[in-house]
Amino acid sequence: MNFQLSYQLSIQFSQAVSQHQYALRLLPRLASGVRIHRQQLSIAGVHDQGELRDGFANQLIYGNYASAHTHFEVSYQAVVSRELVFSSDLPVDWFVLPSLLTKADQNQLALWLDVTAPLTKFEQAMHIMQEVFSRMTYLKGSTKVWHGVDRVLQQPTGVCQDYAHVMIALLRFIGIPARYVAGVAQGEGESHAWVEAWIDGWWQGFDPTHNCMVSYQDAYIPIAVGRDAADCPLNMGQFVGQAEQVLTVQTQLLVI
Repeated sequence: MNFQLSYQLSIQFSQAVSQHQYALRLLPRLASGVRIHRQQLSIAGVHDQGELRDGFANQLIYGNYASAHTHFEVSYQAVVSRELVFSSDLPVDWFVLPSLLTKADQNQLALWLDVTAPLTKFEQAMHIMQEVFSRMTYLKGSTKVWHGVDRVLQQPTGVCQDYAHVMIALLRFIGIPARYVAGVAQGEGESHAWVEAWIDGWWQGFDPTHNCMVSYQDAYIPIAVGRDAADCPLNMGQFVGQAEQVLTVQTQLLVI
């Protein structure tokens, strides 16, 4: 099955900036079984640009927009497909212990785990996903990107990043390795986050925001993975100038 992927990023500055150095994760993650059949990347006004893989095997585009500008725009179009991967491209033990944004009080985590019957690891993961979905309320603006699980558990509201972090914390709490996935999903209109858990020898996908599993045939295209969102921000940068900025990201994923 092929997918048409579109990713548009725009930053509007309140006044001119220069020496704008950026790092973007917007290319599909090849190590997750994504195959790119054709693609086109356009970054307005950029002269120095390069590409590398970060420590989590995510594709990273970096560059410098040296001249003065008030607008920064990136456009990416691709036709992609996914293959099932029955191995781990990264050491599984990287995803066992709590990380910066998934650290939480163990007593608080235990309150979310009310299962007494013996379950398989897959059944445990499904139960945790359903608990996160049912206990949390989706509310934009209720959290910041740097807020961790401790804060979210106190007031269980947030967006897909928060849903993913809570599920990861709970999985790791019961000994199941779990990692954060940032990418594009059909119907979202912006970037999305979900979870992969190492069960039965391969990474299995779960989307606690929508209470559903994620398979390689579903309309989910991974861009980056990490221990949590802090490992794989999709947009980073710095510039010279005293300007406020407004960031807009628009995505589209279609089955073709």
